[in-house]
Amino acid sequence: MSDPILGQILNQLQQMDKRFDSIDGHLGKIDHRLDAMEERLGAVESRLDTVDDRLNAIEEQTKNIPLLQQAVLETLTVTKRLDASQSASERKVTTELNTHQHSIDILNRRQLRMEADIETLKSR
Repeated sequence: MSDPILGQILNQLQQMDKRFDSIDGHLGKIDHRLDAMEERLGAVESRLDTVDDRLNAIEEQTKNIPLLQQAVLETLTVTKRLDASQSASERKVTTELNTHQHSIDILNRRQLRMEADIETLKSR
């Protein structure tokens, strides 16, 4: 195998290495964002627990007052929508992570194939 071809292969591998470094950087940013989102979701969850506790107390105290009872039920509906929204956000984040993981797997396979090809070319 000639030196120019090996040089091209090395150049491609170096470019792939740069791409992997870039992907690692992006994944690091995503991890940081996910950590921040998890913290915020934890705070929201804590707040939702507090809201649920308050709603239970209000329901008990106002169950015979129709207008207050209606207000409590509306607040409960909002809380359920917030829960649904939180679940949708978690699914979206999980989907993005799976997509990135799949891309990384594909790139890893390509790199392994190229390394195997290089080894085969070297052994000729």
